[in-house]
Amino acid sequence: MKAKTVLCIVAHADDLEFMAAGTVIRFAEKGYKVYEVIVTDNSKGSYELSADELVRISEREAKNAAEILRLDDLIFLRYKDGELSGVPLNELREKCMRIIRQLQADVLMTWDPFAPYETHQDHRMVGMAATEAAHFASMPLFHPEHMRQGLEPDYVGEVYYFAKNPVDVNKVVDISDQIDRKIEALCKHECQMKLTVDGVKLEMEAAGITLPSIASLNRDEYRVLIDAGIRMRAAEIGKEAGFDYAESFRYEGFDMLRLFAPEEVTRIADF
Repeated sequence: MKAKTVLCIVAHADDLEFMAAGTVIRFAEKGYKVYEVIVTDNSKGSYELSADELVRISEREAKNAAEILRLDDLIFLRYKDGELSGVPLNELREKCMRIIRQLQADVLMTWDPFAPYETHQDHRMVGMAATEAAHFASMPLFHPEHMRQGLEPDYVGEVYYFAKNPVDVNKVVDISDQIDRKIEALCKHECQMKLTVDGVKLEMEAAGITLPSIASLNRDEYRVLIDAGIRMRAAEIGKEAGFDYAESFRYEGFDMLRLFAPEEVTRIADF
């Protein structure tokens, strides 16, 4: 089986680590090339830092996390965080399609544009732009200027959508051997992990409850909370499938070919 090229298109600097880092590590361990595109500048994700500070810090932290994940490259598009609904969809689609064709991607990982109850406009916009880009990248009449610039059409055969809702899950990936590195990569996003601690404390205050172990936690000690939370969530996902830890996806791949060669398609979609 050929080594695949995986392209992860996400909205924010820690999206990939939260949703799919273990699976990405497994891809890299199989010898696949893995690339990440972060569409926004992450400029709104803090209660303490200025937007300019946050952009600079989050990019540096994303690069540190990329080393843990063994990514082949990390691409920043630097659109304004929290404002992607104001960007024309076709503009985002063109940028995603250009990168897909440059890399000749085989697999896309992204947010699910059809997921119910998605409250973040950046997730919805990135999911739709990336999905359309992957679906049409093989058709040369979509953005023909790419062909004039030396890029070739590309067929993206598989899509791993991040599954936040259990009813959407049709693929569960065992990350039992990768869980420590997933947490390590996530904790490289220090400013976002501190934001997570702040968010949990705000929820406790709004709910009128106190969990002493969290209430007494210094935000700089975020690893205690992140480690426990990620392990609990990954164990919950893996339990039904018989894995210690897992990540979940809504997977689409080779749907027409599946009618004619289902066993071959199952082999291609190897985990």
